[in-house]
Amino acid sequence: MNNIYKHNRLFFILWSIILLLLALISTSTFAAEDQIKVWSKAETKVTVEKDGEKIQKKIPAVKVLPGKVVYYTTEYKNISKKSVDGINIINPIPKLTTYVKGSAWGDNASVSFSVDGGKTWGKSDKLKVKNKEGKMVKAKPSDFTHIRWKHHGALKSGATKKAAFQVTLLKP
Repeated sequence: MNNIYKHNRLFFILWSIILLLLALISTSTFAAEDQIKVWSKAETKVTVEKDGEKIQKKIPAVKVLPGKVVYYTTEYKNISKKSVDGINIINPIPKLTTYVKGSAWGDNASVSFSVDGGKTWGKSDKLKVKNKEGKMVKAKPSDFTHIRWKHHGALKSGATKKAAFQVTLLKP
């Protein structure tokens, strides 16, 4: 029993470090760094009791069990004195996770997906992948490797917007 506990504890510590690192480095933006500030967070939900009622609350994703959902939120702010156009936010879908279908959204942004590491993009229902027999078939959420948000129009000076998605943690 003690070895199982140590193994599980090591597993949780390892995943905690991986999730923290992914939240910190997983986002890229194509706008100039001196114009757009980007930051991300990874959270999970827990049930807590407040005033005698059970409610769900988001907390930093430090310890996450396989099968649980991780909520990624990326915020981006125009820190320049002018409006900025052509903003693209790209997040990789972390390894050992599967995208939760329909969970990606963004403020004033269109969402597209990639199944090839970010080389090509498309709507989730239009992407295709090769199956085991070499035949092209409709991509499933588990095939997605990256998500891209294209902000529509210019982002005004000082404005902040959000983009988010969810993944389910798989068993290693």
